Amino acid sequence: MTEFAVVGPILILLGLATLQYGLLFFAKNQINHATFMAARAGTLAHANLGVVRATYAKALIPLYGGGEDSFELAQAYGRSLADTGVNARVELLNPTRESFDDWSEPSLTNVVGNGRRVIPNGSLAFRETGPVKPASGQNIQDANLIKIRITHGYEPKVPLIGAVYAKYLQWLDPGNDPFHTLLVSRGRIPVVSHATLLMQSDAIEPDDPVSMPGTGNDGSPVNPGEPPAVTTPPPDCLTAACTVANSPLPSDRPDDNGNAGDPDIDPGDGTPPCAAAG
Repeated sequence: MTEFAVVGPILILLGLATLQYGLLFFAKNQINHATFMAARAGTLAHANLGVVRATYAKALIPLYGGGEDSFELAQAYGRSLADTGVNARVELLNPTRESFDDWSEPSLTNVVGNGRRVIPNGSLAFRETGPVKPASGQNIQDANLIKIRITHGYEPKVPLIGAVYAKYLQWLDPGNDPFHTLLVSRGRIPVVSHATLLMQSDAIEPDDPVSMPGTGNDGSPVNPGEPPAVTTPPPDCLTAACTVANSPLPSDRPDDNGNAGDPDIDPGDGTPPCAAAG
């Protein structure tokens, strides 16, 4: 009993963590599939983000409970719509504003685009690749690719482990993406998925297209380096979920002379260094 009292909590924590990781892995597969289905719907719907979002929520019905009849499926779809509407971000990374600058067809603006710029898709297989234009760094085939990025805030389901994940992600958050920080503050795990497909309809310019001018680095591949990372030490916690934080470590507390961070520094008051630090 004594051995179990010592080892049991650790084994239980590891078991719960393994269970949560398995659920997260399953959710990641669902999100990847839903992102692909959303991009596929976008290829047929003129890159309309509204259609992309609705299709993404519909493809996630299994993640929100699924169902055995139309009523249960409709309820799961409603839960998916409500959650993804708040905790998921859909970004159209291509076509860009510069894609429309270079490759929009004025004759299609009023016929297809209702006043918006349109990139033609008809007979694309028979078009010459053509030049790479300077504003977008793309040819006509590149401009006819739809690329979306979806950041989904997954909600952990396993007790205790969700709080551990949230605290860990808060510590590791570099703070360079406000939406990522918002999801972490809500106890969500940000899951990012990409999909790139060939358009099957004429792309119509959205309200606020992303801007990515040129080919980047003059067309020469460059190592982007390591992603942003935090350098602060992990929190000193008294509980597994870090709901209660400990006071600073003895080596972090300054002595009478203002020395901190090294318990071997002589405090200068005649007491042994370790005694002053401890």
